[in-house]
Amino acid sequence: MKTVWLILSKDVLVELRTREVMLTMGLFGVLIVVIFAFTFQLGNDHVIKEVAPGIIWVTLAFSGNLGIARVIDRERESGVMQALLLSPAGPATIFWAKALGVFIFIVATQLVVMPLALVFVGINAPAEGILLLTGGIVLGALGFALIGTLFGAMLADVRLREVLIPVIVFPIIIPVLIGGAELALIALADQPPIDQTRLAASARWMAIMGGFDLVYLALAPWLFQRVMVD
Repeated sequence: MKTVWLILSKDVLVELRTREVMLTMGLFGVLIVVIFAFTFQLGNDHVIKEVAPGIIWVTLAFSGNLGIARVIDRERESGVMQALLLSPAGPATIFWAKALGVFIFIVATQLVVMPLALVFVGINAPAEGILLLTGGIVLGALGFALIGTLFGAMLADVRLREVLIPVIVFPIIIPVLIGGAELALIALADQPPIDQTRLAASARWMAIMGGFDLVYLALAPWLFQRVMVD
């Protein structure tokens, strides 16, 4: 854990100095929100409720892809990844540090972009809905960080990796995207937040997303270690 913290703190310190990852992700996320808002000409409350979950999760997916690519490129450019793999830290430790870094960057960006998206499209979500939406984003960001870090590192030296990473990652995280969109739809609905049907549906989708995260919490570090060493 000390080694994980050392690598993670290095990534966070570099980001605090350059701000290139979060600034890029944040600006791209805001741009997506603006484009969607004007494309759908949001003015009808029913339309807003239907498209808002899609706006939030498309923003997370595409801005997260930019963050993953930049975090991995930062190590590839100076040969740092090879040096880390040759160090006593071990591939699993490197994976956890990188995945946690990507997770932190995605969540921090979404905590800024999500309120802007809700304000821009004119949604007044209740407090319970905001908590549910935030929980879904955290679970989704974790799954996306695990899968994205795994394949981002695997494809770091491949040509057209900026295209290949989303082509491979997005189909794998479909359960997370669907579950997150459904949670957002429930969170932004007009029904009372104490409705038992909505609570049961929320628990079901959160269980699906949590199960997906648990599977890849065990599988992704093992695959990373096998692939990167080989």
